[in-house]
Amino acid sequence: MSINTTGNGQRLPLSGYRILDFTIMTAGPVATMLLGDLGADVIKVEELEKGDHSRNIGTVFVGRESVQFMSENRNKRSIRVDLKRKEGRDLLLRLVQDCDIVTENFRPGTLERLGFGYEDVRRVKPDIIYASCSAFGQTGPYAHLPANDPVIQAISGLMAMTGEAGGPPMRIGNPYPDFGGAALLAFAVTTALLHRERTGEGQYVDLSLLEGAVFATIPRDGETLRTGKPPARLGSASGVFTPYQSFTGSDGQPFFVACFTEKFWQSLCDAIERPEWKSDPRFANNPARCANRPVLISLLAGIFANQPATYWLDQLGQRNVPAGKIQNLHQALREDPQLVHLGMVVAQEHPRAGRVETLATPIRFHATPSAYRLPPPVLGEHTAEILGDFGLSGEEIASLAESRIVAEAEPASGSVTGTAAE
Repeated sequence: MSINTTGNGQRLPLSGYRILDFTIMTAGPVATMLLGDLGADVIKVEELEKGDHSRNIGTVFVGRESVQFMSENRNKRSIRVDLKRKEGRDLLLRLVQDCDIVTENFRPGTLERLGFGYEDVRRVKPDIIYASCSAFGQTGPYAHLPANDPVIQAISGLMAMTGEAGGPPMRIGNPYPDFGGAALLAFAVTTALLHRERTGEGQYVDLSLLEGAVFATIPRDGETLRTGKPPARLGSASGVFTPYQSFTGSDGQPFFVACFTEKFWQSLCDAIERPEWKSDPRFANNPARCANRPVLISLLAGIFANQPATYWLDQLGQRNVPAGKIQNLHQALREDPQLVHLGMVVAQEHPRAGRVETLATPIRFHATPSAYRLPPPVLGEHTAEILGDFGLSGEEIASLAESRIVAEAEPASGSVTGTAAE
């Protein structure tokens, strides 16, 4: 197995570990991309004809490649295998003998029915780490039901606490349960690896997006469990701190102010030249400010409307009051000086789509920084290469391809510069 290294030749933290990755769509693929960024050899096993579902969804395609797929599948190699045929399953059981981890996020029972469940795999690889990420978990009244991120948002309570006061529940703008699930899955796999290093034991790891989403309600859970009341929808405001919400400057630019300590509140009073509010009994402490929220917010909104947002952000920043411009994702990725400084956007050359930009791993290992070695793979791009790595001869690979047990990438076709679905 090749040893994955950083640009300066330093061995990456997960170099030497190999993942047989059956995950599709978002939560699972983002998790294995994180592990790939840290050096794991991620072999993406894809359905013979169409591959991962995310290859064919969305409205933006480049070189016939979905940008959704490319955002989630860097640092992986793709192999096309017909899992529905015994020969395909036997091939993968042969490969798993030289793997450390299997990841999957199908509905419970799917891979078991295909003969590739945990018990099937551990018979040929006893110390395997087999990680399943499902919507609702492997057992229970919902386990058999289909679901995706917004369904999880709805059931978990996240959607009900999001939206304007008096308005309907709102879906969070990004697939938060998917990305929370991805982080938890990557954490679970690395923890299981640590356990195996110490004991020699593999294990089955079970993660549900629903549990992850509910876990993400901390600390709102404490309030709900102790009061019996769900969090109220308050738009950008908080039910715990005041002022803690968005305001708008005279230029129409919204910005967020977060006074979650008394020190910040007193500094805010200085920034807006209202020092007398520090001792005003209506606003003297956070419980009082919350009780008098409508009055205080109305007064603050009037003051902030007298100057541009940049003026107020400068005044607040000078006094160390937490505040920030509310910007859209394009502004954040292309214009925000902090994100530009951190290098949050990375570019790679894709064999069909040309220059592809994706988001950097948000974890910084100073001795062994993440390395972006491989662009998102074309479906089946590495089939022959992977099988050769596992010791199959050229004749065996050719025979499997001729029988359509496996397949390599189809010849490139279509534009490599288009930005819409082709």
